[in-house]
Amino acid sequence: MNDINKQNINKKNIDFFSKNSNYQDNINQIDTYKILYNEITKMVKDTNLLLDVGHGGSFDYDTTKVRKIVGLDLDEMIEKKAIPKNVKLEIGSALQIPKQLINFDIVLFVMLIHHLVGNNVNENLENLNKCIEESKKALSKNGNLIIVESCVPKWFYNIEKLVFKPTSYLINKFMKHPPAFQFTKEIISETLVKHGFKDIKLKNVRQGKFILQYGIKFPTVLTPVQTIIFSAKI
Repeated sequence: MNDINKQNINKKNIDFFSKNSNYQDNINQIDTYKILYNEITKMVKDTNLLLDVGHGGSFDYDTTKVRKIVGLDLDEMIEKKAIPKNVKLEIGSALQIPKQLINFDIVLFVMLIHHLVGNNVNENLENLNKCIEESKKALSKNGNLIIVESCVPKWFYNIEKLVFKPTSYLINKFMKHPPAFQFTKEIISETLVKHGFKDIKLKNVRQGKFILQYGIKFPTVLTPVQTIIFSAKI
């Protein structure tokens, strides 16, 4: 992916997520994300140092349960007055985590990976590999990577591959929300193994009645998406 296209995709993500109170209100109110909030809080509770990559201006867990959090995103994404006291914001990309961000007990990706799109499916796969590779550099010895991601079944993924280029063009042209590309849970698991992660665990999280699709509240029953929490150690 050339620099111009990367800049365009980054701008689209910043324009949609930065200080987007409507999106943040949906995350806080929709039942699926309330369930996720509790699940993630249980997993990060009592963590000393956590790196939240691609937070999008919304911390999807109880920040008071973690001693120190560094939030990394393309922009600060959140009003300064709304930043919890134990959170420090850094600007950067999941595809190139700043070198000084190291020795974290947990690196957390919440609904991030499907936003790391390129110009085609191969670039999407490259970005999946790159973000997991970068997360490993940021972790401490015995650190834990937690990925919360919307995954699709293989049949849907095969369709998604075929239509990605035309649909991403239309989304870029007519929607405020950036294009997205969802993977199967098997592909993400295989990528973790490829990069040397161990003790890989998957949890299928119960979804509520609604979920967000391209920023729009959508009945869960009408989508094949599953919400999966992956945890893996280096």
